[in-house]
Amino acid sequence: MGLAATQARYLGLTARKTNIEFEGQQVNQARTALANQSSTLYQKLYSMTVPTPPNVVDYYKTEYTYSAGGTKYTVNSYSPIEYGSNIYDINVSYTGFVDIGLKAFATGNITKNSDGTYTVKMAGGLSTYTLDPATAVLDPALDDASGIKNGYYMNYIDQDTGIKYFLNKEWLEQQDYPYNDTVQRYYKNSESKEITEDHKNCTLAFDSTGTISRIIDPSISDSEISVSATEIQDTDAYQEAMNKYTKDKDVYEKELAEINTQTADVQAEDRSLELRLRQLDTEQQALQTELDSLKSVLDKNIEKVFKVFA
Repeated sequence: MGLAATQARYLGLTARKTNIEFEGQQVNQARTALANQSSTLYQKLYSMTVPTPPNVVDYYKTEYTYSAGGTKYTVNSYSPIEYGSNIYDINVSYTGFVDIGLKAFATGNITKNSDGTYTVKMAGGLSTYTLDPATAVLDPALDDASGIKNGYYMNYIDQDTGIKYFLNKEWLEQQDYPYNDTVQRYYKNSESKEITEDHKNCTLAFDSTGTISRIIDPSISDSEISVSATEIQDTDAYQEAMNKYTKDKDVYEKELAEINTQTADVQAEDRSLELRLRQLDTEQQALQTELDSLKSVLDKNIEKVFKVFA
């Protein structure tokens, strides 16, 4: 290889080596940026708080109960009428009986009298019953059965069964008379259910530990009644805490999955850059070896040239 060709080859390899060194610097800068990203992800991971499920033993409350007239009352909440007073408004629950309306439709005959009253005779029955609109009263217990809001009802007692039946005033006014068809009747039945209500101006007495010991509930009696205090599990508070834990756990797992995915992406990209850096290093070493060889050839050629002209 001639001197000019060797020198051109040497310059080309030098330029290539410079490009490789520049690309290597860029790869290292990219890996530094990835290292910063990875550090940020790890810091975010370490700053996350792992949710812990609520401990059932931490969720207990004091339940206050008192009895009067055969009914057991449970105190749901209490608040003083004014700060520092011993007069409280309380909310209580108890099991009681309430009236519910039921349907008892049957075929019958109704006539409207000249005085505005109605005469009812049911099919198969011997008795007749007179209903006076002037006696109609509101009865919320029947509204659910009749589907009429704030309905007015008149009633009669069946002589054969002893059941008190109710007819809706508005329904009666809408019919054509004489009426021979299905009579829309209702009756009431008592049903046991839990009742919640407010009792006003109750006097509460507390013992030395701050526990309610006695009560005067004017909604029930003017006499003082002993109050029982029992530690029970606060299921509502525990369930609320469990719901919060479940929500926090879902958020934590979602964030953790996102961090793990981002970390895996950073690591994969870093491995790719590391492999590229090794390739550049190998190529640079090969170039350096060839440059050293060409430099040796150039040195010899220059030495020969100078000897010729010496």
